[in-house]
This record gives sequence, C-alpha cells and structure tokens, in this order.
Amino acid sequence: MHYQAVTTAILMALAAAADLAAEPPYRVEKTHADLLFDIDHAGFTHKHGSFRNLDAALQYDAPHPEQSHVSVTVQVDSIDTGFALRDQELKGEKFLDVAKYPVMRFESIRVTPGPNRTLVVEGNLTLHGVTRPLTLHATLNKSAPNPFDKAATLGFSATGTLKRSDFGVASFVPIIGDEVRIEIDAEFNQKAMSGRGS
Repeated sequence: MHYQAVTTAILMALAAAADLAAEPPYRVEKTHADLLFDIDHAGFTHKHGSFRNLDAALQYDAPHPEQSHVSVTVQVDSIDTGFALRDQELKGEKFLDVAKYPVMRFESIRVTPGPNRTLVVEGNLTLHGVTRPLTLHATLNKSAPNPFDKAATLGFSATGTLKRSDFGVASFVPIIGDEVRIEIDAEFNQKAMSGRGS
C-alpha cells in the first residue's frame, strides 16, 4: 500500500510538471509591452521605431532563474516608424518582405542570472527566414501582485543588438546602418488580457 501511494504521488508530480511545461504560467500583458529599435541614418541621426503587435509566453522560476524560458512572436507588418510611406517601404521586398516572412520569433535556449536581478538571455531569433543567435541583457524590475487586478506580475527591461545583414536584410548598408539596437519593456502576468487599460 505504501509503495502504491509513493508511486501515485510521483506520477502526480510528473503530471503537474508536464502541465507546467505545456502551459507557461505567465503571458505578456500586451498593453504594457514595447519592442523598440533604433538604427543609424547616414550618420546624421538614429531613427527609432517599434513593432506594435507581439505575443510572448514566459516560464519563470524565481528560485532558479536559469531554468526559465521565454518565447516571443512578433507580427512584422506591425512595424511603426511614425511615417506611413517609410513603413510601407520597410514592409516591402527590399527590407522585411512581410508578405513572405510575416512573423519574427525569439526562443530562449539559456538564461544566466547575474547580480542585482539581471539576466543574460541567450536564444535564437528567426527573422526574414533566417535563424541566428541573439543575446538579450535583461533586468527583472519588479515581481509582485499587480495593483489593478492582483495577478502575479513580472516586469522586465531588456536590450540587445543585431546586424540586419545577418538576416538577409542588407539594403542600403552602410548608408543606413547595419547594427540595430533593441530595447524591450514588458509586463507578464497570470491574467494577461489585451484589453486592460491601466
């Protein structure tokens, strides 16, 4: 009887772990998520822009951050640089070619915790049909119940850089810069809804 009870407990624990892996407990809260970028424009300025439509799922293990995992999906045609004609050009074949490559994805493969709640998040970015490594330097800003809906919430900021030519987006390099700097701010919670306004 004791053997059966132990076996049952182990099976239940394994099932719970499998459920956790299948359904990450945190999703991005879309009204509080920003994916920003900037790129050199002929040495005169840095042009800033963003992607407006993204989704992300996060498994976060507070006692063991190295066991955490994040996956991000971005609709590339949501690019916004504040000028509609330029946005249309960026969506075209010379640049992002959104008709052929509508989605950009990031999948973490390793998370390394550092001091002061910093994290080095290594993963693979798929953009324009090409997959390359990308490293993000992240900070956990806050972990607490959200004051509006009381859901457990995590807030992160992260930065990274990539070369667009590595992904086959090389038009007008070097007049328009090759290096793209990325800045991310995002809230994840266990009741994430796209319509929450506070």
